Amino acid sequence: MKITGDEYAEVTNLYAYYNLSSDGGTPEEYASCFTLDGILKFNGELFQQGRKALIEFKREDQGGRQGRYRRHWNGSIHLDKLDAGTIRGRCYLQAFNGDPGDEPILSDTAVYEDLIVKVDGYWKFAVRDLAFDFRRKK
Repeated sequence: MKITGDEYAEVTNLYAYYNLSSDGGTPEEYASCFTLDGILKFNGELFQQGRKALIEFKREDQGGRQGRYRRHWNGSIHLDKLDAGTIRGRCYLQAFNGDPGDEPILSDTAVYEDLIVKVDGYWKFAVRDLAFDFRRKK
């Protein structure tokens, strides 16, 4: 099946909103990018599942930054339409951390493998599997 221009725009907007809400939005905004039972995996292993767990994860993540900023960048977003309500997405991730006013430091590189579904007219991540190439130790 061929993905439409509108679908491509809507899903890439989901990717952007995910990054923005992960970095500086509320934990609820971040979790809203997922289905109600959405799954976040790290290197193929379940990390978090469901909105409540995703909200708590993001709350802890943001609270542990100690005033540092975080920036996510996705590149080479590739989308395959599997059926009318399901898209497989893949992209590269580069994530940076920094103290305000200082140069950012590369903290993570990875590849996302995503299963994206349409729920009540909106595209949501059903599964995000983040395969890390590099993670800077804190």
